[in-house]
Amino acid sequence: MRVLCASDSPTWRLLLERSVAALGHEPLTAEDGLEAWELLQADETINVCISDRVMPRMGGDELCRKIRSDIDGRYIYVVLLTALDSSEEVIDGMQGGADDYLTKPLDQVALSTRLIAAERVTELHRTIAEQQAEIGRLYGKLKDAFRRFVPESVAEQIISSSDEAVRLGGVDRTATVMFTDLRGFTEFSEHQTPEQVIDVVNEYLGEMSEAILDEEGTIVSYMGDGIMAVFGAPLEQEDHADRALRAARAMLDVHLPRFSAWMQEQGLGEGFRIGIGLNSGGVISGNVGSEKRLEYTALGDTTNTAARLEAMTKGTPHQLYCSQTTQEMLTNPPSDLVFVEEVSIRGRDKPLGVWSFDRP
Repeated sequence: MRVLCASDSPTWRLLLERSVAALGHEPLTAEDGLEAWELLQADETINVCISDRVMPRMGGDELCRKIRSDIDGRYIYVVLLTALDSSEEVIDGMQGGADDYLTKPLDQVALSTRLIAAERVTELHRTIAEQQAEIGRLYGKLKDAFRRFVPESVAEQIISSSDEAVRLGGVDRTATVMFTDLRGFTEFSEHQTPEQVIDVVNEYLGEMSEAILDEEGTIVSYMGDGIMAVFGAPLEQEDHADRALRAARAMLDVHLPRFSAWMQEQGLGEGFRIGIGLNSGGVISGNVGSEKRLEYTALGDTTNTAARLEAMTKGTPHQLYCSQTTQEMLTNPPSDLVFVEEVSIRGRDKPLGVWSFDRP
């Protein structure tokens, strides 16, 4: 280890230097606390600091406090030298952040035991620092993986929550579920190479996912060229319906035109229409699967109805069907969202009103 010995006494500096070297360590010396502090800042390889308590310019207690408060990223084992072997002296030094103390005159055996302890403690701190760095790296990878499906703010809250969040089971949430589908893609893919099909799907899903994540929605799954997303789960959002409708508008007004322009640039045609179904209500939000493989989902009649509304846009002039329940949950209904009709939904006793954007 590299051991810094700080004392305003030339005799003590020489004694400490020779004693540390005799124990197989590399000594450095400083004439007072200020010089020791400058050396500690400049040399990151110093592991231990043995310092007199009373010195000009900067004493050992102040040096110890600065080491503990102003040096990050490495641990320095601090031993204070004192002429008084009293409990008050020891307590004062320890409260300042010292790890141990030595009394004068110097006992070689006592010095040896302090340096053995210092070696063990600094190695432990080095191991902890390496483990913390690895945890940080893995945390970053996990957050990056989550951000593929949920907004960064949601990812942070999920990862930092207790392990209850990743167990099988679910909770009740009031949320808005979205289903989207690309119209005519199956027929289109029959005439393209597999590489072209994958490129088109990825470009389309990338555009639509951006619209969802911009509104802090959660992408539950990709189903070929379809997407299931939920707003208001797993984390609650009071304006989940507004977020879902804004995402649908962005899909139709921004992302779909941009995707169509990309299709034209690639010589793959004029692009596609899409179908979007939105429905709001209670869902069971949670993890399903097995202990070895979990998958997040949102289950219930609300989800089933959203999927059926998306399918019902086929053959209509509308690319969006927004349910009456979603319209009623909007905190700021847009003026161009208009009632279309009441439709019968399989599995529901009563017809459901559907709304869409008023477009030519």
